[in-house]
Amino acid sequence: MRRRAALRRIATTLALGLGASACGYAFVDDGDAPRRKVAVAVVDNRSFRQRLEIPLTRRLLEQLPVIGPYSPAALGEADAELRVQLVDVAGRSVSGSGLTPVREGALDFAVVVRLVDLASGAVLRERRIVDRAEFRIAVGETEASAVEEAAYDLARKIVLALDEDF
Repeated sequence: MRRRAALRRIATTLALGLGASACGYAFVDDGDAPRRKVAVAVVDNRSFRQRLEIPLTRRLLEQLPVIGPYSPAALGEADAELRVQLVDVAGRSVSGSGLTPVREGALDFAVVVRLVDLASGAVLRERRIVDRAEFRIAVGETEASAVEEAAYDLARKIVLALDEDF
């Protein structure tokens, strides 16, 4: 009887182990994976709207180590430099115009992203990314909150656009 109970426990343990490994979870510690060092230049703001480069640069530095195998580094220690140029920001009313106050607005952002190899000077990646952030005044959102939201979304899109094989 004890032997049968022991075999049942072993079979149950094996079934649970095989089931857990087949469900898509990885049991690997990624702590030893190499992290590429990337210097992040302050975003070059070519738009007419000023002071948008600071939140975007800050968000890029936050998102680099979170999303990809990257580590922000000083220019002298980095393998590559991330250069982002904010080329256009357009604001428009989505709801409410003319005699009625704006109830909903939107900001459209366009950036050009270049990842430059510091050893050779070659452009490793070049992408154009567009994002939109909307704000609704009735629920307490403002243009400033839309800028923060867009900076976060753009930073995530930029880091995701960097392929891992540079």
